Amino acid sequence: MLLYEFAVIPDVFDCSVLKDAQSLESVSVVHFLRGLSENGLLANLYKDEWYKDVERRICQLPQELRSQIKACLNRLSDRHRLVRHPKRGEKPSHVSDWLRLGMISHKASRFHGIVLEKELMESCALTDDALIELSQVLNSSRWCDRRRSLTLKKSKDDYRKHLTPILRYARALTLVDPYFNTRELRFFDTIELCSNLMGRRPGLDRLQGRIHIHVDKKKQRLEEGEEPGSRPYKEYLDSWEEKLRTLKCKDGHQFKVFLWESSLETLHDRFILTDQCGISIPGGLDCRTQSNPNDTVWSLLDEEDRRLWLQKFDPEAKASPYQFLGTREIRSSQ
Repeated sequence: MLLYEFAVIPDVFDCSVLKDAQSLESVSVVHFLRGLSENGLLANLYKDEWYKDVERRICQLPQELRSQIKACLNRLSDRHRLVRHPKRGEKPSHVSDWLRLGMISHKASRFHGIVLEKELMESCALTDDALIELSQVLNSSRWCDRRRSLTLKKSKDDYRKHLTPILRYARALTLVDPYFNTRELRFFDTIELCSNLMGRRPGLDRLQGRIHIHVDKKKQRLEEGEEPGSRPYKEYLDSWEEKLRTLKCKDGHQFKVFLWESSLETLHDRFILTDQCGISIPGGLDCRTQSNPNDTVWSLLDEEDRRLWLQKFDPEAKASPYQFLGTREIRSSQ
C-alpha cells in the first residue's frame, strides 16, 4: 500500500483537547495532517459535513494553531486527499455519532487508522486495532510503518491488490509507458485492470473519470514482423481507438491516447499518475501472466514531481521535452 486512508473524529479539534499550540495533542494533530499530505487520504464523513463540523471547532482555537491546521486541510483539499464519504442515516450531532459513522465506513473499506481523543477512546468500548488515541498517533505502528515504496510481482493479483486503494477515489488517471502498444496483451491487461478498478468505492455508485494513455510512436506495431513506428501515426491511433472502445463501453470512463516521440529527452520513464498521487514504475507497466512473474518496485512521487511529469506530457506545454504527434479521444461507436 502506498496511499493510506485515515478517519478523524471531529472532537479531536476541540479547544478542550487542543489547549495551546505547544501541547502534545496540538503537535500531534499538526504533524499528523502534514504527514497525510505526503501519502495519505482523510475521510470527509457524511458528504462534507465532517469538514464543516471541523471548521466550526477550529474557529475556537488559538490563532497560530488554527492557521496551521487550516493550512494542512487546504493542502489536503488541493491534492484531492479529502475523500467524501456518503450520508448514512441521520446527520451526526454527537461525537458518538461520528464514531459510529466512521466505523460503518471502516467496515465497508478498511481505514488504515481512526484517530480519536482519549476520553472517547476510553469510553467507546471498541477494540479495533485501527483505533488510535490522538496523543499516541505519531508513535503508533499504523503511522510509523507507512511505506513510500514497495516490491511486488508483475502479476494481475499483485497489481489488483495495490492498485485498488490507489484508484478507488481517483477521478483522473494518466498512464505513461513508451512501450504500451495494441498488440501485446501484457500491456493491455494493465490498462483493462486500471479501468475496472478506477472509481470503485465499496457499496457506492461507480465514479467515472478520465484515463489518458501516453505512448511512443516508435514502439507501435500493428503486424508481426513490421518495423515498429514505420506507419503514419494516425494508423496507430485508429488501432488504439478500436482496442479501447470496448473498455469505454464497459466502464464508462473517458479515454484519450497521446502519441509522442523522443526529442530533447528520451521517452523512457514510466508512471501511474492520478489526481491524488503519482507512482514511479521503472520496470514498466506490463502485467505478466506466466507462473513466476518477476519482481518490480513501485515508488510514491513527491507532489512536486507528480506535477512535473504531468507537465512533461501536456501537449500544450511549450517546454515539453518530447515531440507531440497526435491524440485520439475514444468514442463508444463509429
